[in-house]
Amino acid sequence: MPWIDGRNRALHGGFAQIFDCKPVVHELFPPATGQIPDTDLNHISDFIVRNFYSIPRIELEQRCLGAGMPGVHASTVFRAAYKSLLDDPWTASNLPVAMRPAVGLDLETILPEPARVLVSRYDRSVKFLFRLEDGSMIESVLMPERRRVTLCVSSQVGCRQACTFCHTGRMGLLRNLDAGEVVGQVVAANRWIAANPGWLEDLNLPSFQRITNIVFMGMGEPLDNVDSVAGAITIMTDPLGLGLALRRISVSTAGHLEGMAKLLAIHPDVRLAISLHSPFEAERSKIMPINRKWPLGDVLRALREAPTQNQHGVLIQYTMIDGVNDSLRHAEELVRVTNGLNVKVNLIPLNEIDPSRFRGPAAAAVESFRDHLHGAGIRVMVRYSKGQDIAAACGQLVTETAWATAR
Repeated sequence: MPWIDGRNRALHGGFAQIFDCKPVVHELFPPATGQIPDTDLNHISDFIVRNFYSIPRIELEQRCLGAGMPGVHASTVFRAAYKSLLDDPWTASNLPVAMRPAVGLDLETILPEPARVLVSRYDRSVKFLFRLEDGSMIESVLMPERRRVTLCVSSQVGCRQACTFCHTGRMGLLRNLDAGEVVGQVVAANRWIAANPGWLEDLNLPSFQRITNIVFMGMGEPLDNVDSVAGAITIMTDPLGLGLALRRISVSTAGHLEGMAKLLAIHPDVRLAISLHSPFEAERSKIMPINRKWPLGDVLRALREAPTQNQHGVLIQYTMIDGVNDSLRHAEELVRVTNGLNVKVNLIPLNEIDPSRFRGPAAAAVESFRDHLHGAGIRVMVRYSKGQDIAAACGQLVTETAWATAR
């Protein structure tokens, strides 16, 4: 098998393989000396190039120890990649010249390429249209607020859930992202922030140097790709990686019960956000086909049985659609089905994609819905999506215009 170039990299190992893998490089280079071997790379067989951003620090430490080098060198490389944002973390000071060939010859720092960057004139939200190595396009949205700056990341190219009011759902699922492609969105956005220090000056907002919060609410159903999402969260929460607290990471799901169980087994303290959108089973099944496989009642029951989720509080996302789910009857049923759960409800007026199919709710309907929830003792907030002038709001990802312009 010839050396695999950048267009044929195998980058989709998944979370389980991250920890179980036995890097080919360990077999190629004897671990005793840590010296650069005299190896003809043209005769290497079965050599698979992996994305550096997809591996956790523990694997890098194991590689160092296997090559006869101190495990602390892995920490140095991680700091260089995620704290200093170096293009080539192997060039960090205090690292031996032999480290890259002996430990990371099969690793490349592969980041998504910003094909287009749009900045909102109104709230300074930033939409990144990223091109991946295979040419696939994904989007991430940077959302600044007074006390935090949040990045909304994608977990899939497209989405298989086909929610009727969501633009991304119309694409269908093209493929999953690997952990490195998820983490890479954060690293690329952090680099953009570093290169644009004055992007928030005219709004009198703090000058953030790094992303403080992550929401998995971009393209795709995160728990349909739970291995990559869990692997990415491991790197995001590594103190020497992106250094985020689990409480600052929210994973949205339409109700993927299998993925939910797997994610909470690995990261029990991660925050879950449930895309609910209707409290009535039959109606929810019409607008969210996933409900036919995993009914809302089963999802809410699982949350009640997850002590960490009930303790931290479960975020309920509720997109309000005129004449579909915005009545007082819906508000009353929402109160009933969430009884006994520690919930916070975000009411999100629909961002209209195709007004001939669905329209946003009247202001009076939103106010009435909110007041009923509040009166029932539920924490509730109306969230008007950011970045609507750059098609960055919920359900507006991957517009035909953005795709055509980038190509």
